[in-house]
Amino acid sequence: ALRGTHNAQNAAAAVAVARQFDIAPAALARALISFGGLEHRMEEVGVEGRLVFINDSKATNADAAARALAAFRKVHWIVGGRAKEGGIDTLIDYFKRIDHAYLIGEASDQFSETLERHNVAYSLCDHLDVALQAAITAAKVDQDGTGELAILLSPACASFDQFPNFMARGDAFRSAVEKYLETGAVSVDPSHGRGGHA
Repeated sequence: ALRGTHNAQNAAAAVAVARQFDIAPAALARALISFGGLEHRMEEVGVEGRLVFINDSKATNADAAARALAAFRKVHWIVGGRAKEGGIDTLIDYFKRIDHAYLIGEASDQFSETLERHNVAYSLCDHLDVALQAAITAAKVDQDGTGELAILLSPACASFDQFPNFMARGDAFRSAVEKYLETGAVSVDPSHGRGGHA
């Protein structure tokens, strides 16, 4: 159930440790298949058709976001918050995977400059709920394609500009996705957002 090369490496390390305790390979296989991962770390919080919603709120820097971006071929990326040193410049190798980026929080203007330099489409959304609504709307246009299409919250930033911690940010994303899957609507505060920019 776990996505990404980094999770394959983590699983291999866990198996190596477990084998030291003579745990049977069949038991290890069952555990690997059934383990759904941890909250806020590449957590799949919903699926609708080709769309898969991923809560990676724990990705509070660019290195962590790189692991998530590497796990998907087509991404609608929700990114931003309080930027760490270096911003997202180190993620250039993953920009080709991004169909569109949705910028939230204090880092929006800084990140928009980076994305513009590399011709990555983006929207300034300010808040998470606005970004999610925009990502869903845009991703649904691409529903006739093939393969998985990720709506990925992997902020590459601290959360402290809008949330008390990354867990609260991830919980807000999960709740909004669950509400959307149940009702077909994302709850958007009308005071949020500066509108879309390409």
